[in-house]
Amino acid sequence: MAVVLVRSGKLFCALPLESVIETLRSPPITAIAGAPAWVQGVAVIRGATVVVVDLGIMLGVSSAEVQQARVITLRVGARVIALAVESITGVREFDRAMLSEVPPLLLQAHPEVLTAIGLLDGELMLVLDGSRIITEQELARLENS
Repeated sequence: MAVVLVRSGKLFCALPLESVIETLRSPPITAIAGAPAWVQGVAVIRGATVVVVDLGIMLGVSSAEVQQARVITLRVGARVIALAVESITGVREFDRAMLSEVPPLLLQAHPEVLTAIGLLDGELMLVLDGSRIITEQELARLENS
């Protein structure tokens, strides 16, 4: 399994490479009135308007603690979103056997996104499903705001 490893505050997460389009420095972001707190706003990336989701806020880390310096563009259905993170630590391959099922308590918190947990270099790693970071319905609602 090939993943992109990212940090957002104290969170160490892995996104399967198959859902990642590209990584880049954070572009200028315009806020969207009435959007959920975990949506930073929209940015123009490669000529398209893209919703920017703050990974830290979405997973419960205050963005005031974290400087979001990078974004990862992900494919969500037919759309593209950007995931704001503090840093991208690299791309790595590892065996799925290194992963464990998500404990029920954690699974209740983020069932749509969190797919597995594991240890990587002695650190807890959350494996996220990048294609389900945000639902297509929520994305369509935000784009029409």
